[in-house]
Amino acid sequence: MPRAPMDHSAPPEDDVSGESRAAHPEGEAPAPVADATVSLAVSRTRHAARQGNKSLSLHQRLTRSLEELTPNEQRIARFLLAHQDELALYNAAELSRLTDVSKATVSRLFRRLGYQDFREARDQARSLRQSGVPVAAAPTADHHQRHYEQECRNLRQALAALDMLDMAALSSALAKAERLQIIGFRNAYPLALHLRQQLLQLRAQVAVLPQPGQSLGEEVARLGADDAVVVFAMRRRPQGLARLLEWLGQAPCTVLLVCDDSLSTIPAGIEHVLRCPLDSVSAFDSYAAAMSQINLLATRLLHDDLVGGRSQIRRVTDTFEALEELGDG
Repeated sequence: MPRAPMDHSAPPEDDVSGESRAAHPEGEAPAPVADATVSLAVSRTRHAARQGNKSLSLHQRLTRSLEELTPNEQRIARFLLAHQDELALYNAAELSRLTDVSKATVSRLFRRLGYQDFREARDQARSLRQSGVPVAAAPTADHHQRHYEQECRNLRQALAALDMLDMAALSSALAKAERLQIIGFRNAYPLALHLRQQLLQLRAQVAVLPQPGQSLGEEVARLGADDAVVVFAMRRRPQGLARLLEWLGQAPCTVLLVCDDSLSTIPAGIEHVLRCPLDSVSAFDSYAAAMSQINLLATRLLHDDLVGGRSQIRRVTDTFEALEELGDG
């Protein structure tokens, strides 16, 4: 029986690509369908956007993309630009309600900006606060109470950290040092000044480095075994501080490092480390616990050399009176 002629006007039924299987070598999969190709391209575009935007803040992503957004996405974007400090407080549903757009539009916007989802953007906002960036939040009725409770937690944590120091070894090293140098940058600078003010009432040769107009290298180059250095290294530290700590770790002087938990790597050679919490429910870091640690540290040094400390206090008080520097208050 003769075979029926083959119809070449249409591809075989299972050839969804529209091409004949003869175009593919045996065993090779047919070309993907158009929808799958588009989906893959969109996925790759989003992945590239996420990788390219990883180092950008939400503000930078919004301002760069604002004109390309849909009207509803722009409504969310403009709200965030006006209230971005509050992003850490919202969830996607609340942001949807506040901007009067759908939750799906909220999700789509954050994917367009290069985030996996809204939660990733919110986590980025929260991490900014944890790194020391001031983030304003709308005050609540119980803000003062929450602030007080956080300060109490900080003080308890600071006291526990101080108790973990080998105070006998540290006090002995500081007492033997001919010169005590204190270093603090940015927000840590007032802490360095305050510690110097306390210790000047107990002993001579206390200085804050670097002196105005001087570079740090000139100041620390002369440090020797008879010196002790206290370094305050609170978060949002200048870049050069890590190199300075490495250098001090190899120097012959005694070093006390006072820092918060964000400093995870402590160079070898720095034996004395005092952790200080800065957490706050307010926009700014709290240094109340650091001031309390300074008070307790100075008091311990006074008690370890009570005779010498009292002698210096009398000398300073007599000088105040002779110079008539202080009032009656």
